[in-house]
Amino acid sequence: MPEGTIPDEGEILATGDVISAFFPEHVPGGHEQQGLRPAVVVGVPEPLGEPRFEVLIVVPMTTDRAQEWSRRSPALYPRLAKGTARLHSPSICLLDQVRAIGAERVRGYRGTLAADQYRPIHAGLRRMMSYTETDSG
Repeated sequence: MPEGTIPDEGEILATGDVISAFFPEHVPGGHEQQGLRPAVVVGVPEPLGEPRFEVLIVVPMTTDRAQEWSRRSPALYPRLAKGTARLHSPSICLLDQVRAIGAERVRGYRGTLAADQYRPIHAGLRRMMSYTETDSG
């Protein structure tokens, strides 16, 4: 899919794709990402069956301003360099805000992470969800 495009209806994004998505307002404000921002696709339900609705599992990002909380927990907050998947600034992946979003919230495709860029995100989510190599489902 060309960078900067909006996926056509029925076009499936893949794990490791970076998108621009609209996140709704939350109450109380300030605890969760909202508005238009980049996110990493970390899951698609289609391999498990036909979902009721088109959804993606994503991790939203925020700008990396060398926040102390992110430096204390690098496995929970993996970093991506400016320019990665057309990111305008260095960014932090907020694994503690993983969520499902409707496909209609996707506003554009930015690019796809290389395996070495996606690996810390995948590893952090596995640890956070307590999955091990022997888990069979």
